[in-house]
Amino acid sequence: MTRQQGGSKSGYVPEWLREKTREMLELADSAGTPIVVMGHRNADPDALASAYVVREILRAEGYDARLVFPEGLSQASKRLVREIIGKEPGDVEDEAPEESAMAVVVDTASPEQLGELSNFALNVLLVVIDHHSSNKLVERAKVAIHDATARATSELVYLMATHVLGLELDKKALELLLAGIVYDTRHFILSNARTLRIASELLEQGASLERVLKALQSPPMEPPERIARIKGAKRMHCVRAGDYIVAFTHVGAYESSVARALLDLGADLVIVVSERGSETRVVGRARKSIVEKLGIHLGRDIMEQLGRSLGGGGGGHAQAAGASVRASLERAFSEAVRIVENLLRSRGLQPQPIT
Repeated sequence: MTRQQGGSKSGYVPEWLREKTREMLELADSAGTPIVVMGHRNADPDALASAYVVREILRAEGYDARLVFPEGLSQASKRLVREIIGKEPGDVEDEAPEESAMAVVVDTASPEQLGELSNFALNVLLVVIDHHSSNKLVERAKVAIHDATARATSELVYLMATHVLGLELDKKALELLLAGIVYDTRHFILSNARTLRIASELLEQGASLERVLKALQSPPMEPPERIARIKGAKRMHCVRAGDYIVAFTHVGAYESSVARALLDLGADLVIVVSERGSETRVVGRARKSIVEKLGIHLGRDIMEQLGRSLGGGGGGHAQAAGASVRASLERAFSEAVRIVENLLRSRGLQPQPIT
């Protein structure tokens, strides 16, 4: 990563983003120790890209920055590391410093999403860079670079690097950021004008959309994932509320894949619960139609409530969200049903079981 001739672009960056970027660098000055950059556990392509490029920004500014992913990367992110960065997933992380006074957390809406590193992040100088509409980490941050109008955290990181600091990104960084945007916008379906403008700039600077799409392309589904989808369908509890169908199920793994499969089957909103060791994970997915017509936000209206009710935390987007709670699978399942059905009743609907 190099400095562009003539410094930063004038561009279309809001003044608050310039100020917050300067505050982040001032905080790095005061930290005086290696800076840990991280995303949420099972980091998706937006978290991977944002964290990777933030590390490169800090290093370009002269700071010792280390990239750490609590509990690893998602399968899509692992493919990006291999295809775009040219490394094995384990090799993209740095050795965590023995002592650090500062953490930069990207694309993460709650402490629980940081897993084993949540206590560390909350007890050092914390910078949060995120685009989720609801974020519990923002109130704990010394510097919060938070913009819910951004369709991906990668958008904010791109603007910070190129338009604020005038850095010239290499092809790997450009393609990672493009991948983060493609992934979080569902191949640009959820884009706005700024998203498309940034994507255009990334392409103009050398990113290959063909390479990004190829790297993000899912391989043929392996038998364990197919079995999880079938089990999810067999275990469904479905309710009908007006014209809408809501499905609840539980599986041992592949929660997001199962949720997508049930949407394809005809559900409008899907809740998938899975038990993972000492915690229970809840994943929610919904069609745009039910979210917009009923004014539902999965992260705020369902996952955050689950976190408050059962202990833990949750959040996310209107159509895609998740929670990690400290309750049994059975308790989490029944509480999810209660919250969703009450939410439907508050919209004037009467959920009835489908038998």
